[in-house]
Amino acid sequence: MATDTIVCTICGAKNDPNSTRCASCGAKLEDFSLTAEEQAERAGQQTSFRWSWVGISVAIFATLQAIAIVALPMAIDAYDPQGLPGLMISAAIWFVGGIVVGALSPGRTFIEPVVAALVVVVPTIWWIDHISDVNKVSFLSMLVGAMLGVMVTILGAFIGEKIQMR
Repeated sequence: MATDTIVCTICGAKNDPNSTRCASCGAKLEDFSLTAEEQAERAGQQTSFRWSWVGISVAIFATLQAIAIVALPMAIDAYDPQGLPGLMISAAIWFVGGIVVGALSPGRTFIEPVVAALVVVVPTIWWIDHISDVNKVSFLSMLVGAMLGVMVTILGAFIGEKIQMR
């Protein structure tokens, strides 16, 4: 007897029998060997870590950062990403980059963009401090702003994962 639907053991939603992920919560449907408690424990967790997606994320972030905080100030005199505004621009770039990587990567990939943001944050802080002549902020303020940017990267990657599931 063929089943018309697969019921997700995480959220109880009914899914197409050919689905590999739940349309409601995104949980993997093919692993029926786990108990409901084990599946609930694994729900929302990344199943593997891929250095290739860290590299792709670094390339995306570094390219967008180079455009936003290096090239644009050279092309537009009124644009000056010093201090906190530069960090907020960087945070927005990491957020959007997290969405892009989360949407394009196979499966759950939301740790890789965060690792990439941690890598890119070092030259970003250095560059923003290097170009700041009027809007100087303390190193601690720069570090806190950068870490907030890294934290929004995981939010962006999660949103990208939701986009991918649709």
